[in-house]
Amino acid sequence: MSPRVSRTRQNATRLLLGGLAGWHVGLLLGVGLGIVTRQVPGLVGALLGAAVALAYFAIGQGVQVLVADADPRQVRNASVGSYVLRVTLLGMLLLWFLNHPQSLARLDTLGLFCGICSGVLGWLAGLIVTFRRLRIPVFDDPVDRAERPDRSVPD
Repeated sequence: MSPRVSRTRQNATRLLLGGLAGWHVGLLLGVGLGIVTRQVPGLVGALLGAAVALAYFAIGQGVQVLVADADPRQVRNASVGSYVLRVTLLGMLLLWFLNHPQSLARLDTLGLFCGICSGVLGWLAGLIVTFRRLRIPVFDDPVDRAERPDRSVPD
């Protein structure tokens, strides 16, 4: 592979960073809602919920960055594998809480809900905004392509 970073990897990295930026906005909203609803316990719950959302999405998007230049079948296998891993980890976390109800009782579930929802919505909003700004030559208008020829994509 050349030392030049491929367009596919650049786009995957941009999506990761865009999702992370959106997550931060969601984190601020979730923490604000957690504090308003339940003060300090709400803050802790919102931080934990947002951390769960961050871990879930960052693992998936990180795998996409790592395998961006691979064969499409490898990208598919890595994506499915990371999804199975992430869902398994969430299931294990849920199982742990179900086996330790005293831990769940101490956790502010409304703050947790606010953190998870705001983290997920923030990440998705960041991805959508970033994706709309990506340059994908295959989908460019042919007139635009003629004005700005791109040597990396054959016509």
